[in-house]
Amino acid sequence: MKFNQLADSIFTVEDFLTRQECLDTIVRSEGVGYELAKVNTASGSRVRTDIRNNSRAFYKSDELAQELWAKVQPFVPARLGNSAAIGLNELFRFYRYQRGHQFKGHYDESYVRNELEASYYTFMVYLNDNFQGGDTTFQGLRVQPRQGMALLFLHSLFHAGSEVTQGVKYVLRSDVMYRTTRPQ
Repeated sequence: MKFNQLADSIFTVEDFLTRQECLDTIVRSEGVGYELAKVNTASGSRVRTDIRNNSRAFYKSDELAQELWAKVQPFVPARLGNSAAIGLNELFRFYRYQRGHQFKGHYDESYVRNELEASYYTFMVYLNDNFQGGDTTFQGLRVQPRQGMALLFLHSLFHAGSEVTQGVKYVLRSDVMYRTTRPQ
């Protein structure tokens, strides 16, 4: 595995998952089943294909969270203010972007587990790279997906999933959880 600091609070870990682990994860995701992804709006969660038109599947696994945390923990900021990194969110999301799919510019939301635990970093793994387009873009920075590469960044960074122009893109998504030493 190779760590790359791309910008303040944006980094990748190359070869985070093997080719076979990625293929197995894609098969697992297809077994779970996909539906059109929703976005959170002021009036609730709803389908907004003008913003996001990819498919999403949910997969809850404490075991997978622990397994991946053991690999990524050395690369994660151990502390943010008065909060310490404690693991990955066990509620994983699989994303499938087919030709023409994208997720326009947005901020990721924090997952709040309880009054002491919340996420601050997005954790993604690109499961394939046999497609065109589909880069993850930040202001002044473009990350080209590579199979098995993890991408981590603060939720508060504005970013987008560029349109896939050929093929199908698969992503595994979770969050890095932090525990504060006092209630938020």
